[in-house]
Amino acid sequence: MPHLLIRHCPACLADNTAAPRLPLGPKKWPLKTCGTCGFTYLERAAAYVEMEETYAWEKTSKQETTRRAVEEPTVSRLSQAFKNFRARTLKRDKLTDLTHRHVVGDGTVVDIGCAHGRFLKTLAGRFPLAGVEISRALAAKAQKNLPQATIIQADAVSGLGRLPADSCSAVIMSAFLEHEIEPRLLLAQTLRVLRPGGVSIIKVPNFGSLNRRFRKKKWCGFRFPDHVNYFTPGSIVTMARTSGFEIRRFRLQDHPPISDNLWIVIANPATPIAGIPAALPCSRDYTEEN
Repeated sequence: MPHLLIRHCPACLADNTAAPRLPLGPKKWPLKTCGTCGFTYLERAAAYVEMEETYAWEKTSKQETTRRAVEEPTVSRLSQAFKNFRARTLKRDKLTDLTHRHVVGDGTVVDIGCAHGRFLKTLAGRFPLAGVEISRALAAKAQKNLPQATIIQADAVSGLGRLPADSCSAVIMSAFLEHEIEPRLLLAQTLRVLRPGGVSIIKVPNFGSLNRRFRKKKWCGFRFPDHVNYFTPGSIVTMARTSGFEIRRFRLQDHPPISDNLWIVIANPATPIAGIPAALPCSRDYTEEN
């Protein structure tokens, strides 16, 4: 039996266990919208230990790709064709572009959920590099591919916690924060390791998109139990600001209404923001409830 956690709202810590689940996912993984702040999240989640192997990204991603190809073959083929066109013909890579524009200094660049290290490899020679990866298999591949980098096999919160304070120029979270059980704890650790002016580049599925409303249960941003946080443009800005960050970049082109994804660049302000409360965990062991 998998080790499970029960979560309060990760944005405001409100207890929504008595609220009805949204009819957008399986009963085993109840999706809730917080009655206090409106944030949408998975109330029950697999514990970190389950993500090392059982729910490791390389396994669940392959399963999800296969499922979509079987259930919606035409949509799946068109989606993959567009991704290939964007990467090979248009030569568009937003993560690389944002990194070139916003990451400065000689501090470490950390990739959270670095997988086998493909993105970090593009930065080799420019910055000291580090990666945090919970999957045992992928962390081993990343270290083999990047012997000069510091690869930490751990969950993101404890992994980032092993790095010194004020040591990083950037923390990359591309397609990661939606997976994180404790997003506020991770943002607190990110603020700790970033130098003043250092940035975090974040990409998450856009739960507020028009496409999500049109596609409903078939929206590509739904992945159970992998995706535990469902951000809108408003909620990602609120969580960043109330975690002590300033917004460095968040233009309409970073979150167009029809896009399934949104991007945001946040920064550790030169002068710390006063009155930011300490981050608290939103999850606890599910076995305590049963």
